[in-house]
Amino acid sequence: MKKTKNLSIIVALTVFICLLAAGCSSGKKQTVSETKMITITDSSERTVEVPCPPERIVVCNSYVAEVICVLEEEDRIIGASKVVLEYPILDQKLKGIKDVGDVFNPSVEKILTLDPDIVIGWTTQEQDITNQLQQAGIPVVLLDCSKTDVLSRDIKVIGKILGREKRASQFIAYYEKYQEMIGTRLKGVPDEKKPQVYWEGMSDYNTVGPGSSDGNMLVAAGGRNIAGEVPLSSTKVSPEWVLVKNPEIVIKCPGTAKVPSGYGINADAMKKQREEIIVRSELKQIKAFKTDKVYVLSRRAVSGPQSIIGLMYVAKWLHPELFEDVNPEKIHQEMLEKFYGLEYQGAWAYPI
Repeated sequence: MKKTKNLSIIVALTVFICLLAAGCSSGKKQTVSETKMITITDSSERTVEVPCPPERIVVCNSYVAEVICVLEEEDRIIGASKVVLEYPILDQKLKGIKDVGDVFNPSVEKILTLDPDIVIGWTTQEQDITNQLQQAGIPVVLLDCSKTDVLSRDIKVIGKILGREKRASQFIAYYEKYQEMIGTRLKGVPDEKKPQVYWEGMSDYNTVGPGSSDGNMLVAAGGRNIAGEVPLSSTKVSPEWVLVKNPEIVIKCPGTAKVPSGYGINADAMKKQREEIIVRSELKQIKAFKTDKVYVLSRRAVSGPQSIIGLMYVAKWLHPELFEDVNPEKIHQEMLEKFYGLEYQGAWAYPI
């Protein structure tokens, strides 16, 4: 009888240990005892020691928050800036998260009350905020996740912090597959065959210079930026200047506060924005107006993890003959379902 009882205990312990091992190898949450310290380099080239994975995260950058959701780790986020909490696509996933204030100047007091393991902000975050948090013993990581040329690097950093390198690599491979496809198809296109484009930003007659995130996207999509020689400090131009440049295509990329767009938003505001552009009498003689090649692109599709969608829309607008078989809307639907766990909806480009 005693041997039978001991055998039962051994079997029960074996089953328990197997179940525990299975849980630890799932790739998801680790216990506090499994947390280790690692060293990463952020977008500001700062070397920071952080816990891996952090159990309690405060994030002020909406693109970083988006990546965290893509890596299926949003339940680690305990606090976020107001911009993050209002960001269409994140508002559904971050319900009940504490608001820590302004995106670039969050409340240190509110953050400290949350007792986070790590704070992730923009590279342009106020230095005083960073200093105060670090003095309180909280690691601060500054990441952009907005620039298409270094987005993969930033996602790798987040994947490393969260211990989700495999998932991060899967998303990067998906993103870079289309990035490389566009580059391959445009490789043989000579400069003189690339259309001249006037890219208008947040406000009227405010364009983008070389080296800017939007300017880089335009070049990567096979366009010639008519403001390619305009210094970044002088991106305000005149209607007369645009008229002389005579662009073949006009792309407007407004701020979402003025022209709502993105996930869960209809295209009404983007349509109205386009109508307001094409009635500008001072530009009625440019080629783009004569051929009706005026487009509006959502800011949500230009920066961050979804920027590959914006790149595809622009490439197809500029070189329809090379991308006739490419459907940005369908690819976007696949991306949202595969990596965000969401059904496709919203306004990202107009007209499509």
